[in-house]
Amino acid sequence: MAAPITSLRAQGLRSLTASRVAGGFSSPVFATAPPGDTARLFVVQQSGQIRIVDLLSGSIKPTAYLDISSEIVFGGEQGLLGLAFDPNYAANGRFYLNYTAPGGSFGAGVTHIAQFTVSTNPDVADPASERTVLQFDQPQTNHNGGWIGFSPRSGDTGNLYIATGDGGNANDAGTGHIEPGGNAQNVTTLLGKMLRIHINTRPPGTYSIPADNPFAGSTTARQEIWAFGLRNPYRDSFDRQTGTMFIGDVGQDTREEVDAQSPANPGGGENYGWRVREGFVQNPAYPNDPVPPDALDPIYDYTHTVGQTVIGGYVYRGNQIQVLRGFYVFADYLGPEGGPGTGRVLVFRYNGRAVSGFRDITTQLFPTAQGGFPLNNPSSLGEDASGELYITDIGNGNLYKLTAR
Repeated sequence: MAAPITSLRAQGLRSLTASRVAGGFSSPVFATAPPGDTARLFVVQQSGQIRIVDLLSGSIKPTAYLDISSEIVFGGEQGLLGLAFDPNYAANGRFYLNYTAPGGSFGAGVTHIAQFTVSTNPDVADPASERTVLQFDQPQTNHNGGWIGFSPRSGDTGNLYIATGDGGNANDAGTGHIEPGGNAQNVTTLLGKMLRIHINTRPPGTYSIPADNPFAGSTTARQEIWAFGLRNPYRDSFDRQTGTMFIGDVGQDTREEVDAQSPANPGGGENYGWRVREGFVQNPAYPNDPVPPDALDPIYDYTHTVGQTVIGGYVYRGNQIQVLRGFYVFADYLGPEGGPGTGRVLVFRYNGRAVSGFRDITTQLFPTAQGGFPLNNPSSLGEDASGELYITDIGNGNLYKLTAR
């Protein structure tokens, strides 16, 4: 009897490897490219700089694309965390950053979503072009979220998605956490959410509320909210083929989870259950709290015997690794409890209803076949304009690319 296609493709994953594209980065936390720009990859450094990698030569441009290190708080989970290029970047030169600035009503920092514009030099942005689009205070210094991205979905053009953590501390409780229920379940705060705003063409740096946002027109709930019940959705993505959104939500002490949002429900409104639910289970910190009636389970979770900090990834839609097409590739920052504290690279398939084929492929990729470079602590996956996948390693400052042997 012939093996099923899914089994054959899982076996084919053994041909995967990784290669070091460039090194020497300072706290790299993300990598992306402008739409259609297949020659460059932009690497976000948490310390406040964006560096450009020439993908043909593997060299790093000597001058930073942008340096806002003087504006940010850098350390722990704060700093320059996210970058998204405008879908019309080739024409308008605009891009967006998510960073933590000092100050705030709690003295724990302020999250800024800011718009910038490239200068006349395509490899250098104009720091004076900054316009603050949205900002909100952080009650603690952890759980800043940080991902931002534009949607590839039809009818969703120009809408920017912003992932926010629950404000920090532990179990969504303490100073700056609204009771009862915590920030993630409260729709009067932007914390613990996935936001969606429409970037206005004019005036620059402004936004409006998409008409189908779940709280559009509300006088009590924050209209920017698109989904809620999240703890720390640090890295997220859209499947460029199906439009499904994947959310890697970092857990507390029990489970790490991956959530999905279907393009069949473009208006959002999903409640992913935190702080009452952690993955598929009740949060042990709140054993008697009723589960929100509309709480949505993740599509996958895992215990800390597998890993301790999920790093959301991408469904591979590139052309260089045929056996990987359709697999969701993600990571874990630390790996299993009791282990050496080094990360893992993980994959599964999701057909819109169920997950299959979960595998840990770390040892197939690292140490790299050429140079023997290790995986220390993956901080993000990244996608270039062609859909090929990369890994930023904050532990050793390297940028890796997934390849076939």
